[in-house]
Amino acid sequence: MKSLTVQTMDDVTRLPEKYERVEVSCEKFFPDLYSDLVPGMSAAGFFLGESFPSVSNKVGAVEWYGPEVSVRDVLLQNNSWVGVERRIGFGNERLLSYRFMNEAVSLYFENSGKLYRIAVGEGYCGKFNDVGVGDDLRSLGKGFDVLFNDADDDFLLGGNGSIVTGVSFVTDHRASLEDAPEQFINFISIHDWALR
Repeated sequence: MKSLTVQTMDDVTRLPEKYERVEVSCEKFFPDLYSDLVPGMSAAGFFLGESFPSVSNKVGAVEWYGPEVSVRDVLLQNNSWVGVERRIGFGNERLLSYRFMNEAVSLYFENSGKLYRIAVGEGYCGKFNDVGVGDDLRSLGKGFDVLFNDADDDFLLGGNGSIVTGVSFVTDHRASLEDAPEQFINFISIHDWALR
């Protein structure tokens, strides 16, 4: 196992091509699992646009798992933060993420080095418009049009002729409400794609 102090995204991407895990030492930050979800802005005590070094300082000591490691089993047994590196496509671009517990909170970074996506899953108690992870997707229909996005197999919200930006929902079915009317929310994504 190799050690690395993470200050920039380059610190992670300078790792040898093949590694299983890397430990980074600092104190751990416990995310706010009750924080409201604010589309295009914030969740879990993090704000979109925060720099990788800033978030790394908050998150603290982590074990990093490289592209060759399947992290599913790691996440199932995880009781804190881990770092995950994945390749994007066939080039040298990489996606870095911090994952808390079994993806109760996931923080994503690409080339810009800015936090562009916060995904929350099981164990997260914060809400958007009184709706949270584990709730029936149809409960969003009280204030919005719930629209299936078949390109990404997630749901967007519409109203007054426009789409609510910065938030999307993934369910247990990944099919339209017409095809599967009873669906429960597995993940909520708070994002700003322009920050990638």
